[in-house]
Amino acid sequence: MVAIVKFQPPSITAAYSSKLSRPQSRGTMVYNSVAGKSTAAPSISCKLHESKDFAVPRRKVMALILSGFVFSQGGMYDTAFAQSVEFREHIDAFDGYSFKYPQNWIQVRGAGADIFFRDPYVLDENLSVEISSPSSSSYKSVEDLGSPEEAGKKVLRQYLTEFMSTRLGVKREASILSTSSKVASDGKLYYEVEVNIKSYASNNELAVMPQDRVVSLEWNRRYLSVLGVENNQLYELRLQTPEKSFAEGEKDLREVMDSFRVNKVAA
Repeated sequence: MVAIVKFQPPSITAAYSSKLSRPQSRGTMVYNSVAGKSTAAPSISCKLHESKDFAVPRRKVMALILSGFVFSQGGMYDTAFAQSVEFREHIDAFDGYSFKYPQNWIQVRGAGADIFFRDPYVLDENLSVEISSPSSSSYKSVEDLGSPEEAGKKVLRQYLTEFMSTRLGVKREASILSTSSKVASDGKLYYEVEVNIKSYASNNELAVMPQDRVVSLEWNRRYLSVLGVENNQLYELRLQTPEKSFAEGEKDLREVMDSFRVNKVAA
């Protein structure tokens, strides 16, 4: 018996706040830790990037299952092979931050954030980095946001502002799941915030009778943010994932969160 796995083609599904543009220069270098050599990769962006491969296990939902048959004189064996996936490290030397991301995620340009990656198969799963404008912010520490709890409220308000809809019958429910602070390996203080947002909408928003306007769940997502301050700017790493997929992918999402660093930019 042959298993058939179907995938939908990826599409861009993200809305983020706009950011101050400025002249930049960038290039990309990919280091293969298995082959032990560096290879140049084409790039059309305008910042300095560096990518490195890290061999780590990847969530089951990301694995592409390939089925084959092995024949021998003793009989036939059905075997399956899961695709090995790696993490890469994205280093932005121009803006001053770095993080790891799943190697099979693709970068989407023009999404409004400073950088944006998304899963090509789980279309609601993505990450981005937002940076406050250097001309209108002067942060000294992430504690300028207040306590982690106060920062969590600000993060939630920002998400709800970005997700405001003009459609009739749309309702959003949101809650803060957790807030915390940590001192990372670079000695800097970071805040972590997790929120859940549900969106409900009517299947017949123009109906006259209330009984004809049935409201149902559109989507249910978890948002994870890591906040840090450097170069007098506030940096935010954002992760989005469907709530139903969070438990299975939590380990890898935590890996991305833990890898986020803000770095001093040379004058």
